[in-house]
Amino acid sequence: MKHEIRKYPENLFLILIISILPISLILGNLIFQLNLIIIIILFLSQSIRFKNQIKIFYDKNEIKIFFTILIYLVLNTLISENWTLSVRRNLLYFEFFLIVLSLRYFLRNEDILKRVIFSWFIIICIVSFDIFFEYRFGFNFLGFSNETGYSGRIASFFKDELIVGSFILSFAVIIFSYLYNYKKYKLSIFFILLTAIAIFLSGERASSLKIFISLILIFIFWDYKNFLKKYVVFVSILLAVLISLNPKINESNFVKNDVIHKYFSTTFNIISIDQSKSFKQNLMASRYLNQGVFSYEIFKKNIFFGVGNKNYFEACRKYVDGYEKNHCYTHAHQTYYELISEHGLIGSLIFLSCLTYLFFFNSLNNLSKKNKKKLNIFRIYLILAFVPLIPSGSFFSSYVSSLFWINYTFYTIYRDNLISESYEKN
Repeated sequence: MKHEIRKYPENLFLILIISILPISLILGNLIFQLNLIIIIILFLSQSIRFKNQIKIFYDKNEIKIFFTILIYLVLNTLISENWTLSVRRNLLYFEFFLIVLSLRYFLRNEDILKRVIFSWFIIICIVSFDIFFEYRFGFNFLGFSNETGYSGRIASFFKDELIVGSFILSFAVIIFSYLYNYKKYKLSIFFILLTAIAIFLSGERASSLKIFISLILIFIFWDYKNFLKKYVVFVSILLAVLISLNPKINESNFVKNDVIHKYFSTTFNIISIDQSKSFKQNLMASRYLNQGVFSYEIFKKNIFFGVGNKNYFEACRKYVDGYEKNHCYTHAHQTYYELISEHGLIGSLIFLSCLTYLFFFNSLNNLSKKNKKKLNIFRIYLILAFVPLIPSGSFFSSYVSSLFWINYTFYTIYRDNLISESYEKN
């Protein structure tokens, strides 16, 4: 879909500020949020200057959904057990919808989109190779080593935060989708496998599982049959590389090498198995799984609307007895746990229904079955955000929500391009 951005002096600055979004996130969440605010200000500025020529709210159904979510979050604040914890997160959530409108408006210009994707491609490749470097030498390109205290994990440029895997995943799907959409199939396959290896080596099990699911979904929805065999070959090579990365692998100690052992042992140790304890006691001692139990206990006492956004920790400490209080985390570490505990049955249904409509029903009537299937590839990140059981950050946090709605923005751009192509063919 061709879209002309008015030529004005800030244009180069606009391209720069969007292109460095991944770098600003590496520098810290505060810098990242400031970067997003600048993009919003540029958008609002241009909207005022060319108000008669800019259709901000062209998708009325989407705007209705956004307002529904915002109205619900205001209600969630009013009924929260401690509204002071919820008010900032809920009332400022409109920022993410402004991000959607801003980025979509600017990136519909194909020249700007191409430059931004190229910049992001370079940045994510550098971070991926930095993970390989740190995996081999114990420190990254800048000399940073893991300062988190977790052995077997790689922080890369994030230094003291173990989020490099989720960081790569957040931008990898966007970049892969662009390459795929513009029929750069070999480069798209190379890129997704490069990032998959990097995510695996980062030691982040949740992100590794998500990228593995992504590879499966890509295979299922890949629309160009001539490349399916090549895709299978590339995935086979990926598996071979992952297995051979550690030189200690041999027939007798296959699961005793560093990478494989760390993945399997720590993953299975999430489930505590102590023969001297009851099933419930083992479950309570199981990392993350116990948060599901705590969320259910909170849900039982607050069935309809939960305890309110960002109230999980206080509610957990309130409703959980004895030593188990020490297992309460600041958030539930899983999207559905967070929803049922903080938003209850009605709140969860409202929120999930709104997102389901945006992802799977809005503006799709004019697409062919072939294009609807193709569109599933562009939804991958959005789908991964709601896969059950896989641990995650707090969905309503600024970090997770920003990345989620940025991915949603690109999904709508690719969707609208397919719709435009359908109109042109007809």
